[in-house]
Amino acid sequence: MIELHSLGVVPSSGLRDEIRAIDAAGMDGVFVTDHLFVSNGKPRRESAAGGDPFVKLAVAGALSDRLSLGTVVINIGLAHPALALRSFFELAQLVGGGRVLAGIGAGWNREEFVALGMEFPPFAERMDRLEEAAALARAMFDEGFAEVSGKHVQALGVRLGPPPVPRPRLLLGGGSDRLLEIAGRHADIVDLNGSSRRLKLGGAHPSLLDQARRFTTTVADLDDSVQRVRRSAAAAGRDADRIEFSLLVSAVRFCSDAEVDVVERELCAAAGIDPQSLSACPYVFVGPPERMIDRLAERVERLRLRHLIFAPTEPDILVRFRRDVVHVVTS
Repeated sequence: MIELHSLGVVPSSGLRDEIRAIDAAGMDGVFVTDHLFVSNGKPRRESAAGGDPFVKLAVAGALSDRLSLGTVVINIGLAHPALALRSFFELAQLVGGGRVLAGIGAGWNREEFVALGMEFPPFAERMDRLEEAAALARAMFDEGFAEVSGKHVQALGVRLGPPPVPRPRLLLGGGSDRLLEIAGRHADIVDLNGSSRRLKLGGAHPSLLDQARRFTTTVADLDDSVQRVRRSAAAAGRDADRIEFSLLVSAVRFCSDAEVDVVERELCAAAGIDPQSLSACPYVFVGPPERMIDRLAERVERLRLRHLIFAPTEPDILVRFRRDVVHVVTS
């Protein structure tokens, strides 16, 4: 089974219409991001505001009684992670834990830290904090109580109450070896980001490089990522087969075989990379349904995919992809 989720990015004022459109398109869930703002190099007064992810998910849960509700991902670097985990816990109590996909991350947007007068820690320190936060999440989701004393995260007898059944699922996402190893030790779902071996996301505005890294990442790269997660899980005594994997799909373009090269050139130009074939890129589906079916079947088998999260896409495209591609692969 493959679950299809839409990434919701509209302002809260338009969220009602967006959730209804996602529901009507037959999607399985909605994900939201967590940013105070993202400037992408523009003056901060002109930057895109992020909104409150938990308010958005609560509204989505009220508007639909079936959509799963997830985050990619909550920045636990700006506050004590117990506060975000409490919100996930409460959301699960309200709508059912099986619908909640609790994505947490270390924080990558230096500008947000600086704007709040906070230090932006080095990568290794942010990863250390994320691992302690993930351990805290496991305790809170599994037991409703945490007794954790780490270097970066402490929760000395924090009680949230009886855990919901089923529990929220913990999602971690990234492309670095360190993140993948942490995910193997703690996560229920791992979102496979572009491989750090292809391109390092550094500098003042790393989001500007993200699409380039994704488009140059191959299925083989992510196969390596999956195996690293599974080895880490096995070393920690976890059942690696119970870990699910997701992808954030950057582009879906239906066209004829003859038009594939033109469409791929347009996508490469938008990502700021030289023209190249994207046939091995796991984040892109281009061509007629038959071509997409082959690509998806390969990715499901090699990457053990269970979830596809779609960047903003027209509802009719999502309906067609589900009907003409996903249903064929899963039937």
